[in-house]
Amino acid sequence: MLWRLPVADSKSPFYVGYLPLPAALRGPVRTWGLGVLALGAAVVAGIAVLQKNPGAGSIDWSATTEVEGVLHVDPYPVLYRGEADGPAQATLLVSELKFGVADRALEFDGQGIAVRGYPISRDGRRMLEVVADADALSPAPGAGNTTADRVVVGEHTLVGEIADSKCFLGVMKPGLGKTHRACAVRCISGGIAPVLITESEAGELRMYVLRGRDGSPMNEAVLPYVAEPVQLTGLVSRRGDLLFLDLDPAEIERL
Repeated sequence: MLWRLPVADSKSPFYVGYLPLPAALRGPVRTWGLGVLALGAAVVAGIAVLQKNPGAGSIDWSATTEVEGVLHVDPYPVLYRGEADGPAQATLLVSELKFGVADRALEFDGQGIAVRGYPISRDGRRMLEVVADADALSPAPGAGNTTADRVVVGEHTLVGEIADSKCFLGVMKPGLGKTHRACAVRCISGGIAPVLITESEAGELRMYVLRGRDGSPMNEAVLPYVAEPVQLTGLVSRRGDLLFLDLDPAEIERL
């Protein structure tokens, strides 16, 4: 049996590219076209709704700013400024690109200094990207009267995600999650303070700087766990308005 292609009825509308679209085809084409556009818009909107809020973090590269305070390197450089009505304001210090600044800051440990760099902030948390100039960190004896003693809160078990503090606070969006894992690993490997980010039932994020039980850096030890849901047990303390979590790497559990 031979199969033949159907022959179009001479009265059926037929579209020819160089001729106007037949009137009988305009309605169906318009309907299908609008349907496809609506479906595409719905898919895009659905994907956007499912994305996590990257947060309000930011870095201002328009101009440098100078901040004075007392520097403590324990083990990551943090500048503390006294506040009359609350704990000292803590400003984490980092270098440009994906590097920490501890090697430049150690000589000023425990002293009042002035630091120049680009401000990074997120939800009241502060960081300064110190510029490469030789005088970016300089003595400021008048800033040395800030008291920022460490206050022990106690042993806690926390659930969250390990990230690098620089990107989380505003340099990258998103600064959390699997898509940011490679970047976070590079930053933490470069000496930037690793942090644990926890989330309350109300969606409030809390940040803990990670240290060893003896106050040592935790950079290399946490790399296998970056951007994964983890449970950490350790000693929580507060210095100024900055939280720390001291733990043994063996106490990190994947969830």
